[in-house]
Order: sequence, then structure tokens, then C-alpha cells
Amino acid sequence: MKKEKKAYPIARVLLILLIAAALYAGWKLLLPEPETAVPAMRTPEGVEASSAPTGYTRKKHFWTFLLAGTDKSGYNTDSLILLSYDTDAQTVSMASIPRDTCVDANGNGKKRKINAAYANAGMDELLEETTRTFGIPIDYYIKVNVQGFVALMDAVGGVDFDVPCHMDYDDPYQDLHIHYEAGMQHLSGQQALEVCRFRHNNDNTGYNDTGRMETQRGVLTAAAKKLLSLQNITKLKQFIDIAAENTDTNLSVSDMVWFAEKAISFDMENLHAMMMPAAWRNPYMHLDPAATLELVNAHLNPYTKDLTADMLTIIP
Repeated sequence: MKKEKKAYPIARVLLILLIAAALYAGWKLLLPEPETAVPAMRTPEGVEASSAPTGYTRKKHFWTFLLAGTDKSGYNTDSLILLSYDTDAQTVSMASIPRDTCVDANGNGKKRKINAAYANAGMDELLEETTRTFGIPIDYYIKVNVQGFVALMDAVGGVDFDVPCHMDYDDPYQDLHIHYEAGMQHLSGQQALEVCRFRHNNDNTGYNDTGRMETQRGVLTAAAKKLLSLQNITKLKQFIDIAAENTDTNLSVSDMVWFAEKAISFDMENLHAMMMPAAWRNPYMHLDPAATLELVNAHLNPYTKDLTADMLTIIP
């Protein structure tokens, strides 16, 4: 695994800052095609025989990313999204991973929640655990903190969003106060964060982590569409500065600009957002083995043929 690189112009809303980076650095830069972060998984040309499972080869121009958002403390991953980007077909798939997903810790048969991996040993362990669970190599990671999320949302001028339900929640220990009526409204960065963090009201009505992840994807999609409509390059420079202060990634600057040039022509209709199929059985979210395999093969699999059930590590 490459050493973690610090604070380059990229962020959790991948398409937003890929586009921003391209406009800021110049759309016509002649840069080499990116390689994957892990040498043993180099793609798409020049893949070594040992870099993929026996009988498998990587698709050309198909990359995988793990997007991670940390909580207010910065020690836990409060949200996780597996993302694939096919730069030829110009399709992006985003699959939210419930933070309480039950996984096999370090491959030793001991159960734990997937969001504990980063808190336990950092990004390398989170990447290894994600690969082991879903059977796919992760080429790049992008980690952003909550301050960056708020600043990015404010930089695009906030978003218009249809709040899915009445929200009435107070947690003085976290200094968290969420009060919104259901329906379409304009949200500032702080308001968007509060709506994204909501799970249930003080009386326990509302929704669970599944509803929260659907809301998060909706807010991110609204922000991406807002940016695509902007023409002010001064604003785009602001996005890059915000990302530089709040983001960690193993993407190089040239990688970002290469992807950004590809993303310039991206049509939001080709963005597919979904959630890993899982059900709550206290104290974990348990993945559905068959449905997870189907989703991975349909949207995230970087190989030219389908994965098989034994290539994933699902604790049903």
C-alpha cells in the first residue's frame, strides 16, 4: 500500500472536485493515465499475472474508490461508500456501506463493525477489510472530515433538498440539534450536515441507518448537480482550497487531473446510487450474501468475469 498522501484537491463528493481540479489545472494537460494505488493491482494495461485471482483479468479503464467521511472527532468513519468509475462508458456506481456492517476482523473469524477498522489501525486496515469483505481491490481512497463537508456545501451556495421527514432531535453531549420540517427547502452547509446525520427523533420516530444513507446520497447528488451548473472558475479554486485543508487521499495530483478531464463530460443520469443489502440484527447490520454478490458483480466488479461467493467474506 502506498504511503498516505496529504491534502490534495479531492474530496468525498468525487465528481465535484474531479471537475474542479480539471478546470483549475487546465482541461488540455497531457498527463499519463493513472495507475492503481497498489503496485500488485496495476491497471488496466500491464497487469501482472499475480495481481488478480487465477483466471481473472482487470477491465480496462475501470477504477474502484473508497470514500470515507470521518465523524466530528476524526477518529471514526461515520460514512463509507464504495465507488466505481468506468471512464470509457462514463458510468459511476456508488454503494453505501452501513457503518455497523458485521465483518471478519483481520480475517481471524472475530466479528466487529466495519467502522471500527479505521479507528483501530487507520486507512490501511480499513482498505484491507473492505477488500476482504467485498472481494474487490480498492485502487484509491478519499477521506474527508465534517468541516470539509460543511465548507464544500457552503461554497456551492448550499443545496435545495427535499427533507424526507419531520426531524426533531437534540443530543447536548454531541452539541447536535436537528430541527427541520419535511419538504423541499434550501440547506446551508451546516444544515446539510445535520440533515445527513439524522437517524431518528427524540421519541424514536424517523428512520434508521438505511434512511440516513439514502439521505446522504441525495444531498451529495444535489451538490454535484449544483456544481455542474457553475461557470465561475474563482469558485472552483475555492473548492480546491477547501479540499486541500480537509482531505486525505492516495491520488496524485496528475491522477486527479486525468480523472477530472474524463469527468468533464459526465452525465449525472449515469450515476447509480445504492446501498449494500443488509438487515439489522443487534448489534450489527448483516449483509445478505447472495444479494451482495449480485450487487458487486453488477456495479463494482473490476474484473472481466463475475466473482464467486467464496471470493467475498460475508458473515450472514
